[in-house]
Amino acid sequence: MNRIYYFLLPLLLFSCVGKHKSDAPKVTVNPAVEHHLEIEADTLRMNLEKSKIDWVATEMRGAKRRTGIISFKDGLFLSQNGEIVGGKFTVDMETMDVTDVPLHEKKSRKNLIDHLKSNDFFNVTHYPISILELTRVQKTRNDSLKISGNLTIREVTKNIEFFAHQKDGNFKTIFTFNRLDWNIAYEGSWADKTLVDKDVELTIAIMVE
Repeated sequence: MNRIYYFLLPLLLFSCVGKHKSDAPKVTVNPAVEHHLEIEADTLRMNLEKSKIDWVATEMRGAKRRTGIISFKDGLFLSQNGEIVGGKFTVDMETMDVTDVPLHEKKSRKNLIDHLKSNDFFNVTHYPISILELTRVQKTRNDSLKISGNLTIREVTKNIEFFAHQKDGNFKTIFTFNRLDWNIAYEGSWADKTLVDKDVELTIAIMVE
């Protein structure tokens, strides 16, 4: 029986992003931690066709809302006695796409997507994947988990902490992260680091096989 897991994985964003007013809590960012998890656990493989990441941001200081999607390359949860104890997820940065620009506006779509994939932001040619590896999962209440994980983007790895809520096998979480912590910005650009909002909101839906 398939179970859908909704996570907001910190992995990502994106060009020309302005002031983003979000009620989503911000992740806590710490230095990367060494993680050598060797436990006996069941493996819950991700259904790649039914799993995706959604991102939301704004540009022109909130005047325009930007949305998009990105796909996983691989992913799994580790489950022990019916509870999530770990996991690892790889994101295919080549699949980055936008959803707020109509399909018939081919030039606008291409320009934006190319910009996101360029060295100004994700430099997909040199950094084709991003990775989130769960380093700790704590059950805080019957319906809440406190999760920590090493997030790697552009070969920058930092540990993030966020909360997920679970009910009847479904997990939900929403948060924002500071993209500048992972060098997702023009190098040395004053405009990009001041006029472009640093917070990005991500939502991830995962279905396991």
